[in-house]
Amino acid sequence: MINALYEPFPETIEADGTEYSIITDFREWFRFADMLADTDLTAEEKIVIAVQWLKTPPEQITEELITALMSFYRAIALEPDPPEEYEDARSEEPHRPPVFSYKYDAKYIIGDFRRFYGIDLLTAKMHWWEFRCLMAALPDDSVCQKRIAYRSADISKIKDDAERHRIMEIQRRIAIPYEMTDDEISAIFEV
Repeated sequence: MINALYEPFPETIEADGTEYSIITDFREWFRFADMLADTDLTAEEKIVIAVQWLKTPPEQITEELITALMSFYRAIALEPDPPEEYEDARSEEPHRPPVFSYKYDAKYIIGDFRRFYGIDLLTAKMHWWEFRCLMAALPDDSVCQKRIAYRSADISKIKDDAERHRIMEIQRRIAIPYEMTDDEISAIFEV
């Protein structure tokens, strides 16, 4: 885990004993996410396309390289290591519909960044990990956080019929078409 307050965000990834310069612009990683979700591409095509986010093409595409690329995409180094029991419990969770999408929530992301940070994402220059930090720090009253809260609400725990139906209607209106989970994305790159 890095401390984003004083450690610089990476400009490279390392795999197979080689350091690769990587594209860090946040917009490019939205394209990366869209590429991963593209059902018209095969897993092999996605692997070949994924290395285009490296500034210099590798001599060989290895599992370690793809793992390093995915770790950069997920900004793994910004997160504390989860305890083993958390990882085990997470693998047993049933598949849930997605609660957020860069593609389907794009206009709300743009609005929230302008409202809360004064940042125009259409012209901003920003590292992917800086974007991830700011995204995670959006307050509860941001549109993005509200959409996540509505999508993730467990309606089975809402006792009031009128409120349950209201939440269900909101969930229906803002539902995200199926997109892959992180585990499904990782499975694509298993070599």
